[in-house]
Amino acid sequence: MLATREARSQLPALLERFRQAGASAEPVVIGARRRPEAVVLSYERYLQLAGGRQRVLDALERQDCETADDINSDEALRLADSELHAMRRERRGERP
Repeated sequence: MLATREARSQLPALLERFRQAGASAEPVVIGARRRPEAVVLSYERYLQLAGGRQRVLDALERQDCETADDINSDEALRLADSELHAMRRERRGERP
């Protein structure tokens, strides 16, 4: 975790690291008084996370689940895991 002041001074280096590593760059936790307050991550990673969330929502719709109460936790984890594997296959150029 980086202190706010330290993160401010290291921002150019962090941005360069994000440019170089893209989605594989580790997110950076920023906070004050040893309390995490924010996370900075590459834009590519953000898009992956946002897209992954949408994929799970779409998968829930395909399962005819209107709310989280309509699916138990085991099924939700299985579905999320399945979508994660599908995203990885797509990135590698594999067919479903």
